Amino acid sequence: MSLIIAGGWVMVPLLLISVIVLALIIDRSLTYIWNPLPDTAEKKKILEDVQRGDFTEAEKCFAETPWLKDFAAALGGKEKMPLYEGVLSENVSALSAFMEKRLSLLATLGRISPLLGLLGTIIGMIQTFAVIAQSRSGIDMELLAEGIWQALITTAAGLIIAIPAVLCYRIFLSIESGRLDYLNRVANKAILFKQSQNLAD
Repeated sequence: MSLIIAGGWVMVPLLLISVIVLALIIDRSLTYIWNPLPDTAEKKKILEDVQRGDFTEAEKCFAETPWLKDFAAALGGKEKMPLYEGVLSENVSALSAFMEKRLSLLATLGRISPLLGLLGTIIGMIQTFAVIAQSRSGIDMELLAEGIWQALITTAAGLIIAIPAVLCYRIFLSIESGRLDYLNRVANKAILFKQSQNLAD
């Protein structure tokens, strides 16, 4: 608590940001945990089945996961091309939006927190040197050292918030990219099969 007080008013928004960042990390982590993709072997089998035109296993597997129910329904849709392609693409876009939800806020807070910490440090340094400048007894090294370490508290706090925020943001982006890549591959194979069927007709 003494460190928070020593950091000045900038510590208040930094504490608020830290709470929001923690909440976002927990929210996104639980979202990915509760909404998984099939395991590696099953994903490979689904791709092979869809390429052959057998959508049964893919529909069943995706329908078991709440976030992929609409995708499963779109995959097994009876629409003709290009409507089928449009419906499937729309579902992939919706899934992308679902996975990206609040990630931009996490990235923004990760960038703002070190800047806010630096602002607190600059303000603290200005106040410290202003006091020293008004002192008539010369430079008090003890006062100078105390002012500087107090000013640096906000920079440290900003970095403590920013590092996990940016790291988690990158991890979440990697997870999202991998999932979207797989879903797009499934969708593309389904669309290619439908197109081949239309050409055969």
